[in-house]
Amino acid sequence: MMYTFFEKEHSPICDKEVLKSLGADVLLYDSRINISDYFSDDIDVLKRRSIVFSDALNVRGLYDLLVSISGKLASISDILRSECEIGDKERSIFSAKQLELYFEIIDEAENYYTSLPKTEHFASEEFAQLFDRIHGIATSREYHDLKEGTRKLIEKITRIKSISVGFNFDAKLSPVEMGIISVNDQYIESGKLVDKILRMDFAPNGLQAIEPIIAVNKSLKHDEFELLQDSILRSVDKIFVRAVKSWPREFTKYIADKLAFLLDLLPDLQFILAVTNIHKKLLGSGVPVSKPIYHEKSERVFRAEGLFNPVLAIRMSELGQSGIVGNDFEFDENGQIFILTGPNNGGKSVFLSSIGLAQVLAGLGMLVPAKRIEISPVDRLFVHFPKYSNSEKMGRLEDECLRIKEIFKNLNAESLCLFDETFSSTDSEEGCQIAFEILRAVESLGARALFGTHFHNIVRHIEDEKAEGRCVGFDYLSAGIYHNEKRTYKITRTKPSGKSHASDIAAKYGLSFNSLVNK
Repeated sequence: MMYTFFEKEHSPICDKEVLKSLGADVLLYDSRINISDYFSDDIDVLKRRSIVFSDALNVRGLYDLLVSISGKLASISDILRSECEIGDKERSIFSAKQLELYFEIIDEAENYYTSLPKTEHFASEEFAQLFDRIHGIATSREYHDLKEGTRKLIEKITRIKSISVGFNFDAKLSPVEMGIISVNDQYIESGKLVDKILRMDFAPNGLQAIEPIIAVNKSLKHDEFELLQDSILRSVDKIFVRAVKSWPREFTKYIADKLAFLLDLLPDLQFILAVTNIHKKLLGSGVPVSKPIYHEKSERVFRAEGLFNPVLAIRMSELGQSGIVGNDFEFDENGQIFILTGPNNGGKSVFLSSIGLAQVLAGLGMLVPAKRIEISPVDRLFVHFPKYSNSEKMGRLEDECLRIKEIFKNLNAESLCLFDETFSSTDSEEGCQIAFEILRAVESLGARALFGTHFHNIVRHIEDEKAEGRCVGFDYLSAGIYHNEKRTYKITRTKPSGKSHASDIAAKYGLSFNSLVNK
């Protein structure tokens, strides 16, 4: 049974396309891990996971230790992948090196654990149990005995510096046979023996060639060199394998019994490191971050104060910029479907992404950039943001229709949908009508949605339905703008004015009839 920190639920909360649309592929991308393995809608799992992340972020020295351990475990993993492509001699060396890396991990973790001040402690059971287990291994007699045996073996391997080779000659002094005379723990020195004696610097215990050493692969033909090399290596293999042939089995048994759990942990450690890096960046950006207050999925809660877009916050921080704006938002009995309107570049898309990213981060057990957030996990997060079809046979409208049709295959009451400028590629009145039909269908299934749009006349359709006692869960959000057309990026829960501000913005840049003619 594998030893892991986190359950791999493979929850279908969202896919890579959704993460990409939200900008989270940049935030959460790590080629070593599959982020979708870690989504969960189990509140207990998410709460425990958040404590693990808190330890990695706050317990002194733990993050650096995890970086070192995961690097060594990755090296062991590389060794294991390459073992099927190598011979017995290399496999023996690799097995010894593999165990040596394990010893380094155990010793490093044990030294950290025993030197950790009593004032520092792990709040998570996962880290506490891991270090207790490592401590048990590190203090065992079996560990110390095998560690000492491995040290001697590695020393023996690395002490091989040269080989003395003997040749038998025929009557014409042509070499006819060759064999290994000895394996030496020192290099053969190059030079003439007579010169050494005359200079009085001859070391009687050293290995001395009577002629300068010549690189055989340069002096011999290719086929001659290969024959010589094969003959020597076969002889060395026999000597070497006799010394270490029993070790790989011993390594394998000990690793399987005692140390395999560390390799099982590698994906989780890499995930913890990736999350901790994001947490550090968010804290460094200066925006407030909060541990989500979780509610059951069936309660469908989303209530945020001072919610920020994490991708934008980190990007602005890295550029040395400030002034990012946070917004309050919540779903309630009067607002399950929201129509979000406002000027271009007024913050609508950033706000929609911040809602989706909050759901993503909370669904991983991470901190969320907000002053305070209460949230329920979702069954599915669906995102329909602007995207042009790559098909030459399909227009943008057809592509949008197909994507939305796919959303409705899995949509339910515990889903959340985010739409941004959907159907803006078609006629305003027709696009507005199609959008309204889709939002009514979302409401009828009990799902929640935010719909960012320039279709201000969609308000008329909604108000007509409300007058008939339908669409009671529809409400409005507006992106703020000052009288001088300066954007505030504040999203307020208010009925839109019906004005797109397009003509005001055009006039600001001198795009009126009189201005253009006068120019």
